Amino acid sequence: MSDAAPARRSGRYASWIPGVALIGIGLVFLAQNYLGQEIHNWWALFILIPVFFTLERGYASLQAGRSAEAIGQLTGALVLVALIVIFIFDLPLGQLWPIFLIIGGLSLLVSRSWRT
Repeated sequence: MSDAAPARRSGRYASWIPGVALIGIGLVFLAQNYLGQEIHNWWALFILIPVFFTLERGYASLQAGRSAEAIGQLTGALVLVALIVIFIFDLPLGQLWPIFLIIGGLSLLVSRSWRT
């Protein structure tokens, strides 16, 4: 019986994630229509869907007191957001790859400071 409660809880939280992702994607397309700025790699917006799931899991891990796990999940979400920005704005990935090293280093520093 105790196994049913966590499944129901995660299902309740997970049900809003696709809705928020669709609202966000719709807002981007709406802004594109009104501002006249064309997005060439609009498909990258669909990477936002796993970002919301990852953020939700990271928040749940943080609430459960598993800070190391939460840092890992939040770092994964940050990497995906960086990829989205690079793809959406057609930035040169070959020149911006050190960003991912910086994100990894920040993740290590933050996780070490939370352990103490």
